[in-house]
Amino acid sequence: MAKSPQRLRRLLAVEAARIMVDEAVGDFRSAKEKAARRLGVEAQQHWPSNTEIHDELQARLQLFHADTQPLALRRLRELALQAMQWLQEFQPRLVGPVWEGDATEHSKITLHLFADAPESVLFFLLDAQVEYEEGWQRLRFGDAQPLDYPSFQLEYEGVPLRLVVFALDEDRRSPASPRDGKPLPRGGITQLRRLLAETP
Repeated sequence: MAKSPQRLRRLLAVEAARIMVDEAVGDFRSAKEKAARRLGVEAQQHWPSNTEIHDELQARLQLFHADTQPLALRRLRELALQAMQWLQEFQPRLVGPVWEGDATEHSKITLHLFADAPESVLFFLLDAQVEYEEGWQRLRFGDAQPLDYPSFQLEYEGVPLRLVVFALDEDRRSPASPRDGKPLPRGGITQLRRLLAETP
């Protein structure tokens, strides 16, 4: 018996959320593609939205990881705070699952940095003698065409750390969230300290 479009959409959302949590897949698009392949769904009109996947992801964390996820999240936030203090000259902002509360032990820490030039961050990392990989992060602001921002991937205390570098005058606007297209939530050192203090 063929599954209804609504049923297919829900199954895909559940499987994509499972992939993101259990297989450490960090972006919605990749999780959707893997889920569609596994369930044999070729028509993209049956694919769930990122918001639907995020809702299933939160439900999965509460149902299957309630005893471990809060501890993993706190550890990542504490490490993020240390990394932000290390990089404080670049006005770091924490973004993504670690800031929003959906992180698991597999999540990476993502920081937005603000510098007069990407080379400032590059020289900082060279002076610190840490290993890193250079790359690009594609981000969108509102309805404008997406832009590529320089990024650095490194390991910090055993956890993947991604640094995305913006111009100094870009600290007042936030790129669009991949989940719902709204401005991406992000917090600075003071906000993260407050969040840690308020969290049991």
